[in-house]
Amino acid sequence: MLTDLKHAAFGTLALAYRELLSLFVTPLAYVVGTLFLLLQGWNFSLLLQVLNDPLAAPGPVMQFYFGGSFFIFWLPVIFLCASLAMRLIAEERRQGTLEALLTAPISPVSVVLGKYLGVVVFYVALWSPTAVFYVLLRGAGVEPDLGPIASGYLGTFMVGCSFLAIGLMMSALAKSQLQAAISTSVACTIMLLAGLLVDQVESLAVAEVLGRTSLLSMMQEMAQGIVDTRWLGLHAAIVIIALVASVVAIDPRRDLDRSLRAVAIAVAVVHGAWLGGRHAVRQDWTEAQMYALSDRAREILSGLEGPIDVRVVVPETIGAGRPNPLAQELREVLARMGETSDALRVQFLDPDRDRQEAEQLIADFGLGGRDLADGVVLVRAGQGADQRRAHRLPGDLVTYATGADVQATGPRVQEFRGEEALLSAFLSVSSPLDVTVCATAGHGEPRFDNLEPFGGYAHLSDLIKDAGMGLRTADLDDADGLEGCAILLVPGPSGVFPPAHVQAVTRYVEGGGALLVLGGAVVLPRKPRLARNGLEPVLQRFGIVMGERLVVDPDHPMPGASPLVSFTVDQGWSSHPAVRALVSRAVSFVFVRELALAQAEDGSDPAALVSSAESAWAESDLQQVPPRFDAEQDARGPIVLAAAGTLGNAKAVVIASDQFALNAYLREDVVYDHGRDLILNAMGWLSSEDTLLGIRPRERTAVKLVLMPEQLQRMVYVCVFGLPGFGIALALWVLWRRRA
Repeated sequence: MLTDLKHAAFGTLALAYRELLSLFVTPLAYVVGTLFLLLQGWNFSLLLQVLNDPLAAPGPVMQFYFGGSFFIFWLPVIFLCASLAMRLIAEERRQGTLEALLTAPISPVSVVLGKYLGVVVFYVALWSPTAVFYVLLRGAGVEPDLGPIASGYLGTFMVGCSFLAIGLMMSALAKSQLQAAISTSVACTIMLLAGLLVDQVESLAVAEVLGRTSLLSMMQEMAQGIVDTRWLGLHAAIVIIALVASVVAIDPRRDLDRSLRAVAIAVAVVHGAWLGGRHAVRQDWTEAQMYALSDRAREILSGLEGPIDVRVVVPETIGAGRPNPLAQELREVLARMGETSDALRVQFLDPDRDRQEAEQLIADFGLGGRDLADGVVLVRAGQGADQRRAHRLPGDLVTYATGADVQATGPRVQEFRGEEALLSAFLSVSSPLDVTVCATAGHGEPRFDNLEPFGGYAHLSDLIKDAGMGLRTADLDDADGLEGCAILLVPGPSGVFPPAHVQAVTRYVEGGGALLVLGGAVVLPRKPRLARNGLEPVLQRFGIVMGERLVVDPDHPMPGASPLVSFTVDQGWSSHPAVRALVSRAVSFVFVRELALAQAEDGSDPAALVSSAESAWAESDLQQVPPRFDAEQDARGPIVLAAAGTLGNAKAVVIASDQFALNAYLREDVVYDHGRDLILNAMGWLSSEDTLLGIRPRERTAVKLVLMPEQLQRMVYVCVFGLPGFGIALALWVLWRRRA
């Protein structure tokens, strides 16, 4: 048997070499190859010109190339595969050499495999010159991510293998090359366009099958750098079934037994692909791992207590029939979360198709028509009176890009924040955090029930409660008033803590409590110094010293706020666990009090969480308007704006601004500012409930192609004339070698 296998393998390789050699010396193959390269070069040059337009949407160029329109990618692939495969068997039958080939000591299986391997190698050879596109982009100063490019070529290879196998089957069934080419083109087109029927069919089962086998979806994912192993199983099944059908079609000794055997193989392959799809793995080939879940997210998901019902009520399309980018992002992240956790039960609901059911769900959660139109993620767990609910709006999940190009091309996701937002919702309904925040009052602190823009902390109260934490007023007059407080919050006192209250805070700290102080600059009328709050000695035990000067920064103003005393920081973040998720994020500070660091009472060193830019300074002359830097009295930046320290088991975080947490600045719609995240991350570190710390928003690749006219012209010349010129030159060289 081993000898038979060796003979079969030798015969297969010999036929593959023969087929490959015939393709390389056949004029028709070079005509097809040259036309293919001309079409590819022309399409890519058009793509460059479109993306170089100032109003064009930013994004990876090769992603548009591989996951682009029918005319840019799919039409050339179908044309190439149909042209190459049409002659494989039909030409042998027309010339009368098929019978002679089958009478040789070569089985029909070897004939089919040999011809198939030969044409696949030639297909790969024709695609290889398109690698010059990557070289052109690098030469123009664009640095494409190699991961999505590699996955794009992998998807192109898999599609080619399937289409060539279908073409081989059609060539084995057809009586002429033209009939084989037309049949292949029609079959491949039907197979391609079937994915467009997902939203049209009524049956959910049929829609799921069409969605999981959609080649359009596959190439869109591949172009993004997302590789799902279920696609490997799908294309392997298509290839095997097509090749088996080809063997049956050309086998002169075919009978009922051989036909039944072929049917059994096809059934087994389909079942194998189905089982493989159920256990498929989605891989992220992007360099920045934009789509992969973080390690912290996987850890959280593996510990979720279910079941958790997740209903995604988001329109699949938006204005002018454009795909909704929010729906695409949610499908990807929830698919990965569903693979990690068995507790999640995810269902997508398009309100445009299932209006009545969507309206009922929205009403059950107490939401309105605006949420139905924009989209919302509904999360719930438990039954009856124990049912817990949470929801996340688009503003919680994504940050949309802005600019003139958005008006022309439609909404585009600039930053995806859904991983942390969804996980916080899952935790709030699955295992709510047992964290109580006790806030001091009676020392000039703004009230938590005050909705005035510049006079209350109502939004801060909502932020704490939405994070699954409790909030109550701290009773510093009662010896047990801080019992059960996970965090003692001191929110912007403008007055002085009496000694009894300072002693209560001291006892709380000595007992291992966690302290969060929002202590900004309080300017006293006609006084040369800032007001003291009485907690300075307590904080100094942590090594955090609250100074007497006001921090100003003229070079980084906060939009819409008072200049100099209000500024925005996007650099200067440390790697401390309390803020490592905020690196490179913008946070605005208002009326900042200078902080300094010293050694803590127990010998530990506090850490600066964020510092100002070098353009800032600590102003000592509070009567001087406008402030001017005095090298003798003022301190030049960077200056510590927030710090964290430990004292035994106790923790403390001091943010040297309290007005940044007022209602006017802590609104959810202020998307450029991450003050809300600073407070939440600080509380997470203080309460040791830091499960979400370190889960940063994911920026989506948005490289804007900016080419000078000369650069663009050179690239167009290389694409339009260079690629087909290479095919023509190779054909002339082969012709010369044959004559020689």
